[in-house]
Amino acid sequence: MKRKTQLHILLISPYFYPHIGGSQRYMEELYVHLMETYKHISVDVVCYNTDNAPAVETYRGLTIYRIPGWQILPDQFALPNPIALCMVLSKLAHNNYTFVHTHLRFFDSAWWTWLYAKIIGAKSIFTEHVAGRPVHENQTVEAIANLVDHTLAAWSLPRYDLVTATNKSAQLFLNRTYTFKQNIRLVYGGVDTAYFSPIARNKRRIPGIRRKVKPTDIFITFVGRLIWAKGALKIYKIFRQLFPKLKRNVYFAIAGDGPLSDSIKKQIRQDNLENRVVFLGPLNTKGVRDTLQASDIFVHPSHHNEGFPNVILEAGASGAYVIATDVAGVREVIVPNKTGKLIPAGDDHAIRAALLWALTHTEKRKKIAKVLQKHLVHHFDWHQIVTGYYRLLTLAIKHH
Repeated sequence: MKRKTQLHILLISPYFYPHIGGSQRYMEELYVHLMETYKHISVDVVCYNTDNAPAVETYRGLTIYRIPGWQILPDQFALPNPIALCMVLSKLAHNNYTFVHTHLRFFDSAWWTWLYAKIIGAKSIFTEHVAGRPVHENQTVEAIANLVDHTLAAWSLPRYDLVTATNKSAQLFLNRTYTFKQNIRLVYGGVDTAYFSPIARNKRRIPGIRRKVKPTDIFITFVGRLIWAKGALKIYKIFRQLFPKLKRNVYFAIAGDGPLSDSIKKQIRQDNLENRVVFLGPLNTKGVRDTLQASDIFVHPSHHNEGFPNVILEAGASGAYVIATDVAGVREVIVPNKTGKLIPAGDDHAIRAALLWALTHTEKRKKIAKVLQKHLVHHFDWHQIVTGYYRLLTLAIKHH
């Protein structure tokens, strides 16, 4: 039997483990499952050391090289020390990479990774997650991001050998906005449906809760980065408004980390809701799984141009009923009243109405959640995603 040629891939992602975020989580899961399925593939990662982690680390089979740098916008945009970056990239240039991969056109790595790949004789890959122009609470930041979109991104993206998008909305946006010679390929996000799966109610647990979760408890959950665009503070305020109308067995759990973390914790204390609102802070993968498996209703109130949120897939695969804003790729998995509930971004009234409906229509809610869970198993399991991605990589090699 002919031995398959070793494929060596370098992923360049400013944010990566242990930092928590949807786009880097997509990259992590894509390559971990790719390596598990195809043993002749190995992956290295270059990222910026935004979390004071070791300079070099092996994690889930990935060798991670972390570059010192600066957080320009906390949890959103970082820049590397250019001297340290050049030293590491120069050292890694001898590793005979087949592909060099980066993502998100607003990261600085998207502007130069194609050139580095060309210099070392590798194929370059770019992946886009976001299906639209940038949205930010600070208008100056938004204006700068829009300028980048029209200049650096427009100049650099067409120079990649392979361009992929994590959802159809992002794929359509790229095609409408930039001029590409090559086709933009769709490589959806996935979910490990064996790991994120429903469990019996009597086995449910939420990290950080000392008392046992009762079978009659109803948990509404938010899991995500605690930044303005994700809507964490918005959903807390909505829960606070609904609190007088809710039964005593209904609780709200918030998990994640970010600039709004202290504000949310302070607000919970001021409102004297610590017995009904559980602030979990940052969670590892097991903590996220435990929380989602214990969730009856998962809310994703983001009001910016999302990609294809991993956490929605994980919540649905875990058996939760999903309420999500209708942004970008979300509508490609949440079909209104069939696999979940879609609501307009920024519509507080719609979020309140969706929550009250879910709490008062228990059997219908459970039936819809089950349909979503089965849909994810059949169409979005990581094994299926990486099989298609591997075919894409082998095709790119043949055309080298």
